[in-house]
Amino acid sequence: MNREAFLRALMPQLNSLYSFARWLTRNGDEAEDIVHDALSRVFLNGNCNLEGGEIRTYLFTIIRRTFINRLRRGRYEATSAGYPEDDTSIAAPPERGSFSDLPPELLRKDLNEALDLLHPDSRSVVLLADVEGFSVEEIAQIMEIPAGTVKSKLWRAHQALRKHLRVYQAHEPLP
Repeated sequence: MNREAFLRALMPQLNSLYSFARWLTRNGDEAEDIVHDALSRVFLNGNCNLEGGEIRTYLFTIIRRTFINRLRRGRYEATSAGYPEDDTSIAAPPERGSFSDLPPELLRKDLNEALDLLHPDSRSVVLLADVEGFSVEEIAQIMEIPAGTVKSKLWRAHQALRKHLRVYQAHEPLP
């Protein structure tokens, strides 16, 4: 695949790459830096010879590795320090009124809070699977962990999200 074809394949992925980097870094400017650094590496190393879905998986892998490399160099504070490894210990929110009475912004806020409480690796697995639509095998490749571990992390994260968002469960179940 030549550079122009690679750029055409890359353009639809930019928003997703930025969103993933933003969830990792918790900072818009840092997320932009990570995406820029990752794409610069791809172009400088000439790694533009991937097809279809491989490009997407490869780019998410590079974003994650770039973030981890910056963590190791002390560029960021490790976000996992305050998170329990066992996501099932996340406390449920206080009960609220009827679901129909809640504004959509509140659901979004509660969902973001629930995602924030997950261990960073679990949060990444949920975002890659449920938001970006990657398969278990693709997530395993991106996260560089076995597929069984991905399934386990995804199941535990879904359980933690269900617990935290149980007020919404009677109205619309999570996957």
